[in-house]
Amino acid sequence: MNIKSANLVYFTGTGGTARVADVFERSFMKKSIAVQRTELKGTVAPVGYGDLLVLLFPVYAFNAPKPIAEWLKKIQPAQGHPVVVISVSGGGEISPNTACRMSTIRHLEKKGYDVVFEKMMVMPSNFLIGFDESLSAMILHATPVIVDKVVAEIMEGKRHRTEPYGIDRIASKLGYLERLGGSFFGRQLKISDKCVDCGWCEELCPRDNIKIIDGKHIFGKDCVICLRCIYGCPQRAITPGFGKFMVLPTGFDLKKVENRMDHLTVYPRISQATSQSSLRGVRDYLIESNCFEL
Repeated sequence: MNIKSANLVYFTGTGGTARVADVFERSFMKKSIAVQRTELKGTVAPVGYGDLLVLLFPVYAFNAPKPIAEWLKKIQPAQGHPVVVISVSGGGEISPNTACRMSTIRHLEKKGYDVVFEKMMVMPSNFLIGFDESLSAMILHATPVIVDKVVAEIMEGKRHRTEPYGIDRIASKLGYLERLGGSFFGRQLKISDKCVDCGWCEELCPRDNIKIIDGKHIFGKDCVICLRCIYGCPQRAITPGFGKFMVLPTGFDLKKVENRMDHLTVYPRISQATSQSSLRGVRDYLIESNCFEL
């Protein structure tokens, strides 16, 4: 493909998808491709797509999150414009997530876009079950290698489309539960007496869903359960009133994980780091990178 410019359009909650976008940006720039980035937060004006549109999103409830669906409704038709669709999860390309890109791709194709490549990327988990330091570091080291391979294949004109499992097609339709449950989850958030009214949550909420009025936190109906406010609050003053089981008790800070990576010089074997059956998708991802011993 003759690509001279690309636009990375993405939604990110606690930073994993933004990190993947960072890696794609560096990989494209190494090939002298101009990169524009558009983060879907607040109100997003129409953007130019360049020669290639790369759409990235975290997997929520086996599907793309609400901001992606909203944006897709607004984009203009574009006959044959090439698009790459990248999903990001802590579990990798395993059931029930194999159909997580299906709805997004269908919407793009209905508007005339040509989805030339789709791929699941992995980031450290921030939901239900956390990863230890070694596994998180392995994933972060593997991602640039895999992205470079993806970009090389795109530049060579290779197409890559996947076939979701039948049962996962049904699971992906449950994505609307995240959109319905987000409003309830957001309205049930609690502010503890640790709060110092710094305004961090109001400023950094990607949905502009938090307002502080006369010292009182007002949560709107546009929460998508991205967990950014809970994990990011400097005082750890925000807690869920519902769904506490989803939140890691130790918190989640991708920057701290990245900083600790510098001190790791020896990594376990892939088989040791991903011995749990639930980590099969992560294991496949690490094997694909060819960075570590099996």
